[in-house]
This record gives sequence, C-alpha cells and structure tokens, in this order.
Amino acid sequence: MRATLLLLAAATPALAQPRQDFPPEADLVRVAHAARRTGGAIQIDGRMDEAAWQAAPLQDGFRQASPDEGAPASVHTEFRVLWDDEYLYFGANCDDPVGLTATLSRRDRFIEGDSVQFDLDTTLDRRTAYHFQVYAAGQQLDALHFNDVDFTTDWDGAWESAVAQGPKGWSVEMKIPLRVLRIPEGAKLMGFNVYRILSRRKEEDQWRFRPNGRAGDVSRLGLLDGIEGIHPVRELELRPYVGLKFLRNVPAYAKPRAELGSCATLAFDPQRQGGVCAGLDFRYNVASDLALVGSINPDFGQVEADQRVLNLSTFETFFPEKRPFFLEGLDLFKTPLRVDINGTYGGDAYQIFYSRRIGRGTPTRDDLNFSDEQKIVYQQPSVPVLAAVKLSGTVGSASVGLLTAVEPQVTAQVLEPDGRVADLRSVEARNTSVGRLRQPLGDRGLLGFTATSVNPILASPSLGLDHRHAHAGGPDLTLYNSDRSWDATVQALGSILTNNEPEVLRDGTYRGTTSSGFATSGRVHHSEEYWASAINWDLLSPEFTVNDLGFMPRANMFRSLGYFAVRDPHPSAYWQSAQLLVGGREVHDYRFSNRLNRDVFLEGWINTKSFWFLDAGFDYFAPYVDDRELEDGTPLERQRQLQFYGNISTDSRKPVQLQFYWTEGRSFPRFERLNQLGGTLVLRPLPQLDGSLDLAYTENAGTIRQISTPALLPGELEPTRRARSYILAPQQARSVSTTLRATYSFTPYLTLQAYGQLFTAGVTYGRQLRADVGPGRRTVKLDELVLVGDDVVLDADDRQVGVNLNVILRWEWRTGSTLYLVYAHQSSNDVVPPRHGLDLGAELGLLSAPGVAHGDTILVKVDLLHAL
Repeated sequence: MRATLLLLAAATPALAQPRQDFPPEADLVRVAHAARRTGGAIQIDGRMDEAAWQAAPLQDGFRQASPDEGAPASVHTEFRVLWDDEYLYFGANCDDPVGLTATLSRRDRFIEGDSVQFDLDTTLDRRTAYHFQVYAAGQQLDALHFNDVDFTTDWDGAWESAVAQGPKGWSVEMKIPLRVLRIPEGAKLMGFNVYRILSRRKEEDQWRFRPNGRAGDVSRLGLLDGIEGIHPVRELELRPYVGLKFLRNVPAYAKPRAELGSCATLAFDPQRQGGVCAGLDFRYNVASDLALVGSINPDFGQVEADQRVLNLSTFETFFPEKRPFFLEGLDLFKTPLRVDINGTYGGDAYQIFYSRRIGRGTPTRDDLNFSDEQKIVYQQPSVPVLAAVKLSGTVGSASVGLLTAVEPQVTAQVLEPDGRVADLRSVEARNTSVGRLRQPLGDRGLLGFTATSVNPILASPSLGLDHRHAHAGGPDLTLYNSDRSWDATVQALGSILTNNEPEVLRDGTYRGTTSSGFATSGRVHHSEEYWASAINWDLLSPEFTVNDLGFMPRANMFRSLGYFAVRDPHPSAYWQSAQLLVGGREVHDYRFSNRLNRDVFLEGWINTKSFWFLDAGFDYFAPYVDDRELEDGTPLERQRQLQFYGNISTDSRKPVQLQFYWTEGRSFPRFERLNQLGGTLVLRPLPQLDGSLDLAYTENAGTIRQISTPALLPGELEPTRRARSYILAPQQARSVSTTLRATYSFTPYLTLQAYGQLFTAGVTYGRQLRADVGPGRRTVKLDELVLVGDDVVLDADDRQVGVNLNVILRWEWRTGSTLYLVYAHQSSNDVVPPRHGLDLGAELGLLSAPGVAHGDTILVKVDLLHAL
C-alpha cells in the first residue's frame, strides 16, 4: 500500500516532465537486406570470416529501448543475413569495450546475460513470428510470437549456433533449417527485427526501434527483403527414442500386472518393476507452410513433476502443460480472448482446449465409488497416450490447427475385502480431438472457429465408468483499428454431452443423460502510450461444459470486470517505468439469483532506476454468497473482506536476488483471516551455476466450511426438495512449501538440473455448527448457525506431507538428438490426525509414519533426429 501512495504522489509531476516525441510508427519502419549464399560453405563457429558472408551487406544503427529510450546504443552491433535452398543464416558482431556478461544455463531459459536475438514473421501476417536467441555463453532460446502480443517458449526447433570472443567483443552465427519454418511460396518480404541485450546496463538495443507503450508487437516489426527465390523445404523428420525405466514403490500389496503404455512394464516383485520404452516422433511439411507432426507411444519421463499445493477452494487446481509434444504448437489452439485480471473469479472463464486432459491422471478410489474396504494397490499414475497427431500451418491465408490423440484402457489392481487382488478396469479407451481455423479479415480483424470432441472407444456401460461423448465448439471474432490501439473480441461456444451419467453439480445444476449449454464472452480493450483500459464479460449457462477436453472452474455464471490504468512506460527522474491501475469485478449466477463476487481494487507498481520492482495494492470484497460450498446449490453467506498485497524484487543483475510477496486479508464482522507470505532467493555463485530457494507460507482461519452434507435417500440425486441439515465449522488451515531448483551447465548442450519440494499441510476445525434448512435453496445465514452437541462431533481434520525430487542430466549430443538420465523420487502421506489442531512437527513426522508411500524411478532415454 505504501508503494501505491508514493506512486500517486509522484505520478503528476513525472507525467508533466518534457518528453522526447518519437515519430509515428510508419516513420520508424526499416528494411534489412538479405542475400542468397553464392560462395562456399559456412562453418558455424561464431565468426563471419567466410567469403560467402560478403554477399550480404552489414547492417547497424541500433537504438535503445531501455534504459535510455531512443538514444543510440551504447555499444556497436552489426549483422548480416544469408539464405540458400536449405538454411537461413544470421550473423552478428557485438562490440563491447568493457567485457561481456556470459552466463551459462540450459536451453530455452531466460536468464541475466548478454544475448543477440531476432524475430522473423515468415508469412508477413503481422500476428505470428519465430524468435531465435543466442546468449554470449552459447546456449539457445527459441520461441513463438502469436496473436501479435502473446509469446511462448514452448516451440522448439533443431538449429545450429556458435559464439566466439575477440579483441573487440563477441560474435554469433546461427544456421536455421528452412524445414522448421513456415515459408509461403513466392515470399518476397518477411517481418524482421534484431535485438541485443547488454545485461550489465539492463540495456535492450533494437534495430527497428519501437517506442515503449505503443500497441502491438509482431505488427511493429521491420522488414527483410532480398529473399526472392526462397522456398519451403519438405523433408521428413524422424525422431525415434528408446529408453529403460526402473521403478520401486512401497508399500506394495501385490505384484503389479504387466502392462502396455508409454513403457511396457514387467514386475520383478511387488515393489520393483522394469520397463522398456520405445516410440517415434515425426514431422513432415505436407505443403509450403503446413506441417504434420506426430508422436507414437510418447514418454514424458524427463518432465518435472507438478508442485504440490493445498487446494481449499471448491474448484479444480490448474496445472501448466510441461510435455514437449503438447507444448509445441499450443499457441494455435488458443483463442484471442484475454482476461488481464487474476485473483478470485479472474483469469479465463474457460479454456476450450486444455492439453493436460490428454494423458490425464488416473481416477482415485473416490472417483470410482469404491467402498471403504476396497483399496487400489497399483494403478498407473496417468493414462498413457498411444498416439497423437497434429496438423498445423496455413492454407491460403487461413491458419489451421488439428490435433487428435488415442488413449487406451487402464486397469487398476484392487484389494477386495476378502483379501483377493482383482484387476478392475478404471479408465475406458477414448479418442480426443481439437481443431481451430483462423481467417484474417485484412489487417483489421480475425475470424476463428474452434471445436473439440471426446469419444469413448469400445466402452462397456455396464462397468459404470465415464463413457460419455462430449463436443464443444464455436466462433470468435477480433477487430482492430489501424494502429491496433483499440481491439474488440467476441466469442460464442456451445457444448453437448450424450451418454452422460445423470448428476447434480455443486451449484445445484442437474445434468441428464443428454445435456447442452452455451457461453458467450467479449472484451473491448484500448491501449495508449500513457493509459489503458479494458472491459470483459462472460455469460455461461448452467449446463455448459468444456471440462472433458478443456478447463473451466464453473458454469452457471455471469461475470463482468474492467480496469483503467495510468502508466508511464518511459524513463523519468523517478522510475524506469510505472503504472497505477483501478478496477472492479461483478459475478452472479446465470439467473442473477445469487451474487457470487463483487470487488474493487487498486494497484500500483514501479520499476525503479536501480531496477528494483515494487508492487502493492488492495482489494475490497463486498458480502456475497457461495453456491458451491454445500454441494447442492444451497447458498452460504460470505462476509465482506479487505485484502492488502504486494511484492518486491531486487535487481536481477546481481549474483544474489531476493523476491518477496505477501497477502494479508481480514473478513468482518466475524473473525476470518488470510495470511500468505513467500519469497525466493536466486543465487548465481558461478557463471555456469544458478539456483533458487522458494519458501511459501499460507494460513487461513475462521472461514465457515461444510464437513458433512445430508445423506441422500434412495434414488435421490440432491436433497433440496426436503428439510435437511448441514454440519459446518470454522476452518483453520496452514501449508508450508520449500522448493529448491538448481542448474549446472557443463556446456551449452550438457546440463544437470535438480528440483526438490518439501510440502506440509494441516487442516483443523473449531466448534461444529448445524444449519437447518427447509425445502428449497434459501441462503444459509452465518448468524443462524447453532452449536452441535459434543456427542455428534465429526472428525474432519487432516494432515499431509509430500516430497518431490527430480534430477535430470540432459545432453544434446547432436543437433536435435538428446540423451536423458533421470532420477525421480516421491513420498507422500495423508492421515486423519489422532489429536486436534495444527502441528508442523507432526506433519513432518508423517514421512516416517505408517502408511507413507515412496516411489523411485530411474530412466535412461535417448532420441535421434534424422531428416530424410
């Protein structure tokens, strides 16, 4: 809050200072000149000393985007661009009289260090571009720009680069196969820009200078000419892999059955298994800029485990995608609708495609409706993916993305009450598909359509497993003005389920055997140099769902939110950049019967002249109701709340960087509190070694939560047509998480990564309360709750602990070919404690208590890239 007040006090004189007036965008456009390679071969060694380079002119004239915006670069940079029938070549000389900052790390990781990078919009659509970057220490980073202003490092291409140091500074060469790029036939111009990062000054130099604060990213690139005659390369890329896996799990109740999946497994005894993994990735450019990418029997054993969290909400936890096959090209399936505000009921109301649904986690005992006496003794942790295929690129002027995958049946070994171990099917086989089409409407708009489909394969309805068919789809439209300072997006979706098991959702919505719904969303956004604003709205009908292949916290909702921001994107006497933002949010159910959220917020941040980042704000929540807590749509009263939050980050150029954040919340008139504290210590003791230590503490106290809902009568799906009682209690919960990450880079192509997390959590409840409700769904008021007698107290406390550990040695022994050596360990325990209350020592002690589960995995995996 203090930082926000300081910003309010300083904003007026800062904005009143004389400013350098930069020319309009049309006057800033530059054209770089490429040349066809006509001389001898180019050896990629970091030095542009071959005669072939002389065919391309040297180009320079960089200007600073920061810290001295608009000024000539403090160091000289020059570059050349060549191409031939197979490759695009880029080379740059980087003078530096002081000495370079060469920090080494693994590929595709943003770190503090000197680098050279360029963006290339091969189709000149002014929306998408490839990003290639090489650090002075030699490691690569590649990425994709999409939707003009979005950016992802998830795309990976196989390309060569090298750096060299000389008396004046350093230099870099890059050699990029045309087969990894989407190049249209007859291309004459491409969008293009070059950037240099000088870490010691936090300096970014741009060849095509782009003043800060103006709308657009890819649409503001310069141009590259001299490419007449370049053409797409159609080659078949094959990347087979083989691997060996060894697993150990304790406790073990039975010898696991042999299974097919990403690895064919064979059990040596109840605790130990071995596996042989083999599969194939392939890529083929079926047209000039249309690529077919596939994976047969993929294995993701080298992917870092998800972090453990304590989820006290009634919504599903969202985990980011980490698997390489699904990460690459994921931008094609993202709709342009964006929500800039996070927090409670913030972010996207729905994602029509959530790739983590493919290869999802296998069901728990509760998911399968097992009795208390039945126990799953072995089951694969996630559903294998037998095969997946993507088709992506452009057809004419339209962008196309198609993905389809096949998942097999999964069997669980279940310990029955009579002591037998039975093999029971837990997951049906299914086919999942998603498609997206995006058509430009000149330079001022985009029209898109997205559809998803989930269909079971040879399912047996008599088993009672999920065997429903799910389909969703709809159009979206985005319009811009000429300089893209205004944009408007509308989106509509419909969904239908068939063969659904009748159910009642937590908000009281009934879904029958066939269920359908719709959603509409919109956004109007305006961005100027010194201010920005946006308004978003969403309307989701009660039976709308995309959760079979997408992600959606809830349906049955109307939401509106907006903000207005005043900002200074240019350096001043007070800061490097700054912003002050005010906004609000209103959420109701679909029929406007219940207000689910109403809040207003104020937040300000400053990037100081010494490159510290300071952020602070507050959020006021008016009284509202929760229609999901009691699990049948009966609303529960919630109190007004005030939250203060902020974070501080020190200068990232230093060998030691500290990041600290906090949230403090209080509800009234009844006592409730929220405390969140966390920090990250980032260390770089050596140029080739870096690490971080994250500490996070979260505590909630006083929130009234349900611990028992009415028992259902025979044939009853929900109890709201009769009188009923709920048992509730004030909840106190605490979680502590410690996460350590470290990377040691032997070379740009040989790295050792380590990740470890220790997580503990405890949940306890105070005096239990009863809510008596008549037929219907009237709101349960907090002052109507009555104490429950001691003779009917329910034990709902919980303690849990978990340890995750991953160690990965990665060696790219040849361009695009990689060897992995992986060790992974997991331990977990979750118990109802014998004593009431929170106890951190007792939570840690669960690691050696009866019932703790341990798992160890060793994986050796090698893949080989071969182009035909």
